[in-house]
Amino acid sequence: MSPSALPEEPVAALSEGQRLLYTFTAPSKTMADLRRNASWWVPWLLISVASLAFCFTLDKKIGWGQVMETQIQANPKSAEKMDRMQPEQREKIAKIQEISARVIGYAAPVTTLLLLVVVAGVLLGVFNFGFGAKLQFKELMGVVAYGYLPTILYSLLVILIMFLVEPDVFDIKNPIASGPAYFVPSTMPFLKGVLGAFDVFTLWQVFLLAIGVSQLSKVKKGMAFAVIFALVLVVKFVGGAVGSM
Repeated sequence: MSPSALPEEPVAALSEGQRLLYTFTAPSKTMADLRRNASWWVPWLLISVASLAFCFTLDKKIGWGQVMETQIQANPKSAEKMDRMQPEQREKIAKIQEISARVIGYAAPVTTLLLLVVVAGVLLGVFNFGFGAKLQFKELMGVVAYGYLPTILYSLLVILIMFLVEPDVFDIKNPIASGPAYFVPSTMPFLKGVLGAFDVFTLWQVFLLAIGVSQLSKVKKGMAFAVIFALVLVVKFVGGAVGSM
């Protein structure tokens, strides 16, 4: 029998611990293993726990009311609108905003799951219909869940920052200098929003998602990265436009 006719040795299945570790050290291995087992609940659970820890620390060290007030003052239009209100009306709206932000924050496990579903659905549509990738939704749920694991590191870094800064200077949108948006003044919300696409953690996630799409389809990694980054750029563009209103 010629060497070319020898059967291929089966690739060893990865444990959950290995998949988590390889996401940071050898992401191609993790993403390739998703074809064997597309389970996504472990990274979702870890991201949710980190998000809840972030929200708890924010609640205790900064305060949701202070966060909302900082965001209002960062937008001249919003600040002017609030300044024209009667004190009672302003206090009432501020209280509603604080409660809403707290509820949304502590609903992180649900909102994270919804985010994974939406992102996986968008990638499914774009690459299956646009590139004939023949990806499966359950596989993409795994890709997105593992691709978002860097948010855990981000949450831990921001938690550390909360212990080091004064509450009135904490910016929840750009708490650490991980991208050019951090250095743009808050008086330029559109530019600040668009530059969020070039944040280190955002690019890291895009890179992981591109590896996942490439590993599970015939789409080249570079093309996958370009398409996903373009989608992120559109989202940031829209977010920057809304934030500047």
